[in-house]
Amino acid sequence: QFGVTRTHNHKVSFAPYPQQKQRAFPPLFAGPGRPKKSDSIAEDDWEPDPSELEDIDISAEADLEIPDAVVSTADDDEDEAKTVVAVNDDDDDEDEDDIDEDLDIWEEDEDEDAVVSTEDIVYEGDPEFEDAGVASSYLMSEGGVDEEEWEEEEEVPLQDDPDDPHYTAQKKLLEETVERRIEAEELENFDEVDFIMNKMTPEMAEAFEDTDIQKEVNAKVAELMSEIDEEEVANMDYDEVMANTTSILDDPYENEGEENIMGTGLSDDLLEKYDAALKEARARIAEEPWDKVNHKARNQDWAELSNQTIEEMDACLEEIGGSSYNCTNWLIYDLDFNVSNLILAAVKHNPEAPILFQHWYPQLMTYERYQHARDRDFDFNWDDVENADIKELEKYYLGFGYTEIPNKAPAETGIIGLEDLDEEEMKMVAFENWVKEVYNPEYDKKDFDDDSFQDEDNPFSHFYKAPQHPDLPKFEDALEDIAEWEAEVDDDDDTTEEYAHMMGHANKYKHIDDKEFEEEFRGHLVIACTPMDEDLEIAEKITKRMDGEFGKKVHVETRVVAHAREEDCVFEVWLESYEIDLLHSKKRASGNVEDWEGPAECDDEQIEYLVSEVGFLISDQARYSYRYETANREQY
Repeated sequence: QFGVTRTHNHKVSFAPYPQQKQRAFPPLFAGPGRPKKSDSIAEDDWEPDPSELEDIDISAEADLEIPDAVVSTADDDEDEAKTVVAVNDDDDDEDEDDIDEDLDIWEEDEDEDAVVSTEDIVYEGDPEFEDAGVASSYLMSEGGVDEEEWEEEEEVPLQDDPDDPHYTAQKKLLEETVERRIEAEELENFDEVDFIMNKMTPEMAEAFEDTDIQKEVNAKVAELMSEIDEEEVANMDYDEVMANTTSILDDPYENEGEENIMGTGLSDDLLEKYDAALKEARARIAEEPWDKVNHKARNQDWAELSNQTIEEMDACLEEIGGSSYNCTNWLIYDLDFNVSNLILAAVKHNPEAPILFQHWYPQLMTYERYQHARDRDFDFNWDDVENADIKELEKYYLGFGYTEIPNKAPAETGIIGLEDLDEEEMKMVAFENWVKEVYNPEYDKKDFDDDSFQDEDNPFSHFYKAPQHPDLPKFEDALEDIAEWEAEVDDDDDTTEEYAHMMGHANKYKHIDDKEFEEEFRGHLVIACTPMDEDLEIAEKITKRMDGEFGKKVHVETRVVAHAREEDCVFEVWLESYEIDLLHSKKRASGNVEDWEGPAECDDEQIEYLVSEVGFLISDQARYSYRYETANREQY
């Protein structure tokens, strides 16, 4: 084991020591291999553990700055442990005397025979190095003497040594270095304002005033002062003037084309780009509105909030239960607002359909600062609404992107408007109803080639059952509603009866099984037209002509499009047979649709054409022929 001792001339010594001796300082390291009190160590049998010697750190990390020193162990002929310290000492005799004095700190123990010999320490050379800090660095580290037990020594100035020229040169270099460091520190901490106000002498001030730059400044000041009117200055609104004064950062960058400004390696082009980027960043930061909700949530220091506020927020979140947005961020944002005033201001802004956020009311229920609302049982009146500060609500919305207070969309207000529809709205509503009547999306879900296709899905089957329209009430429900209407109608009031009939009525039809119709039926001819008399007369003429030509083979149906007008050009005829074919279209003819050459008006000649086409399309030739489509195109 090794210890560190400190001599009177501040040199450091390393030497093995017996464990029973009283030590001046703790060992350099402690390990499990150190012998206990009961162990007897003979000098001839003791050897240092090489692994422990390898672990000794005498580098800079251990604060043992011993230049050009090598520490090692060696065994002599008698296997006696030695420590070799190469220090380049020029005066071996003087150092050996010092070490002898150092070894006197060990108190002899009659029970131990361990002997420490100065012959075990060998010096080579005598370098000049300051070693007082070495022992101090160790002793103040872990394992050393406590800081409270260490007695500070007085600072002793460096003494001259005329006999040692190397020492004198080093002392002079050290003093010059200290002076330069003091000057650099004073320059770094130099306070110009403090120097001018408190430390500048009259001679310095006079010399400063004589400099060219100060003369130029004084001239500019005098020029500006000559332009100022004392009365104007006396009545000046300084806040307004400062608000209208532009910052020097807003001035354009003056690019003089320099490539290496003041030796920094920076060019005017680079600094101009930096100036533009900085101005753009400042402009974006100053833009309104921007998302202050998430910004405040991200930068909120929760340690600044009181325990009461946090408890109130927890209670509020529990009261909310759950929502589609992060209420915590909004609760933090609302800390800067009066929520009760926000609610009243929202009602003031739009009394019919105010926008009230989900997280507002729970705050009135849980926060102590809204105890006044609970005391009055939330019974606010219109006077409270009129006295609400709507500016705070504008500021609230501005914080997350609204330059003005928004209103609910009409569909979200729940308010039913009773205004009369204009012509376009009436047409659109009528068209929607017509599409609802003639088109059932459930039909598209039936696939005739699907193995799951049932007999009741086939329109030609006796067991066919039409699918329920998703947008229409069930037939049984409609009949029940109509019966209720009829029960409530006053038989003596014609107006009520007419209104009930308009709202809904049921037509009863008699079903007749026509065997001949079922055997002869080949197609369904549909005529869609406006409710105008001219169109209805043409539809009737077509119906009679088809009935006389085909009899029960073709069933003719006239569908009156109630919302269609004359300018809509609606007169369409199509056949639903083995295929669905459009035979006449006034809409396409009037709109000059490509690949459509039929006439717009349906006169006698066009009616005869329709008879010819229907006869061909319901024939077996069209049913089984692969050429009828080509022939059909040629006729058009």
